[in-house]
Amino acid sequence: MRMRATGARIEVPGPSSTLAHQVKAVQPRSLLLTLIALAVAAASLAAWSFFRDPDPGEARAARLALEGGRLDEASAHLGRWLADQPKSAEAHAVKARLAWARGDYAAALEAMNGARALGHPDDGLVEIRGLLLAKANRPAEAEPLLSKAAASAPRIHPDVADALARIYLGEFRAGRAAEVIGRWMREWPDDARPYYFQTEIDHRNRAGGDVVIGHCRDALARDPGHLPARLRLADYLRLAHRSREAADEYAAYLRQKPDDALALLGAGLNALDLGDPAAATGFLDRALAVAPDDAVALGARASVEVLRHRPEAAMPFLDRAAKADPFDVNIRYQRVLILSQLGRSREAEAERRDLERLRTEVAVFDEIGRQLERHPLDVELRGRAARWLMAHGHEAEAAEWANLVLRSAPSDPAMNRLLADYHRRRGNPGLANFHEAHASPPEASPGRPPGP
Repeated sequence: MRMRATGARIEVPGPSSTLAHQVKAVQPRSLLLTLIALAVAAASLAAWSFFRDPDPGEARAARLALEGGRLDEASAHLGRWLADQPKSAEAHAVKARLAWARGDYAAALEAMNGARALGHPDDGLVEIRGLLLAKANRPAEAEPLLSKAAASAPRIHPDVADALARIYLGEFRAGRAAEVIGRWMREWPDDARPYYFQTEIDHRNRAGGDVVIGHCRDALARDPGHLPARLRLADYLRLAHRSREAADEYAAYLRQKPDDALALLGAGLNALDLGDPAAATGFLDRALAVAPDDAVALGARASVEVLRHRPEAAMPFLDRAAKADPFDVNIRYQRVLILSQLGRSREAEAERRDLERLRTEVAVFDEIGRQLERHPLDVELRGRAARWLMAHGHEAEAAEWANLVLRSAPSDPAMNRLLADYHRRRGNPGLANFHEAHASPPEASPGRPPGP
């Protein structure tokens, strides 16, 4: 709270009734000491006045309830705190954290800005600022704030750990992500989330399926309702040919999210592994009702028809799959087999030539991926990945890689042109114009290799 004149008279002890008389009576050295003492006292009073709670009980209760996850209780205490002291910067900072905990990010931003306007020190808002920047997909700005918050905290806040892990994984900085996740596990042993994040590290490190399955089970032991961990567990059980166990996990997941296309696809593939084409058809048709252009689901649906010895019925699904994703090697291979089986040898040969060309191109991307594992921050490699993905129909992923480049090199002309074209195709002229303004003409950078 800022100091305000109240008009109350201050009685100064001593023989004189005026402060001026008291100051005149002291010697120069005493005067200096007196002024220092007065300055310290004034600073202490200002700090006490700024952070003072009108009712320490309400303020403390609000913080404790928020830390304990009792959000309604925290809101009630905070309401009384703000009613008594509406211009308390600290109360508005707590209000921002409460809004964040409730997932109301607009309200959190408004409350944080209110706290800053009322004079709250920025150092006390590092954590919430970093979280809001991360939520706004501004990781380059968020990461240093979140790292500072983590370094200064005796125990890392789970939301800070979550945001940092996502940033590091998104930038292929698996080592830094592993450090954050390891600390999260140690300091919050009952939290399921770090164990789920660990499965992503496992996957990137090519750990065995049993390792991933173990970490999924660790997450579910702490939170049986952690659906992403359950779906990943089901997928890895299926890949390990533990199909009966996988079926149970898919069923448990689909009871909670019956229209999840990925889970329906996994359940359909698992039913194929179990030799149950009728069940596979049911799951896959439900998946295609939700995501009619999913190339993998269409390819799996074609496999059902092949199992039923109906290659002519499989072909329409493969045609749709190839149209949805012309660069899927598995789909193109299936088309070669079915076209040959149907006696359409000329088409099969043309498809085979396309498949060989595509395999060569995919090998290029695989090599980019291997290099990125060794050099995850290499801007040129990230740019090559973005260009390859854009050229091969994976536009959303290409845009993510291009944005990664721009975090390190905001004026990169090739990535700005790529994003300008991408956003223009998607009907976002504002973003298209923004990136166009940052892109130099194509002839201005003849040295940049075209890349794959």
